[in-house]
Amino acid sequence: MKTTFMIVSFLFISVSAFNQSDMTKRRIKAIEGLWKLDENGNVTYQRIVDSLNLSKTELYNKAMDYFVLNYGDANSVIQNKDIENGIILGKGLFKSVHFSSAVLIFYTIDAWHILKIEVKDGRARITLSLTQYEVTISGGDTPDNHSSQPISYYYPINPKGSQKNLFGEAFVKSHIRATETLDNIEKALKSGSGKKANDNW
Repeated sequence: MKTTFMIVSFLFISVSAFNQSDMTKRRIKAIEGLWKLDENGNVTYQRIVDSLNLSKTELYNKAMDYFVLNYGDANSVIQNKDIENGIILGKGLFKSVHFSSAVLIFYTIDAWHILKIEVKDGRARITLSLTQYEVTISGGDTPDNHSSQPISYYYPINPKGSQKNLFGEAFVKSHIRATETLDNIEKALKSGSGKKANDNW
């Protein structure tokens, strides 16, 4: 009876894994064409925000407000500010874009990104590039294992990459976080709302 239960459990896990793979493929296909690879193999998103009734200086200040509120910790920092040319460049980390477990082994995947905002009178260009995954494997009796590799190393950018389900889901969720960031920046430039949380006092 115990052996039968184990076989049934294994078959259920195998079928579930197959279905998950099929679902992951559909999710990746649904976002095809919404991103590009740059010359460094980074997954890049770009958005132009037009018809902003604000000067270059006003837009620069709004962009700086967004960066200060959202890129001010140990992992997310402003790397370059060029007031004259209206450019702000920052590096950030999307924490825990994907979490998965298998047989008491736990995978946590974070995604590093570069964010660039360029402004001029009445317009802004936002460029976000996903650069690499930070993978933490934990569980069992061994210490946590940390590794960092370019996103282009993994599926779906690399069709031959291993653990297609794991990194396929990480890719889809990183895409969602990237597009949410673009939406938030656009909103901040248009309305000045770049706050992380309610700051009523």
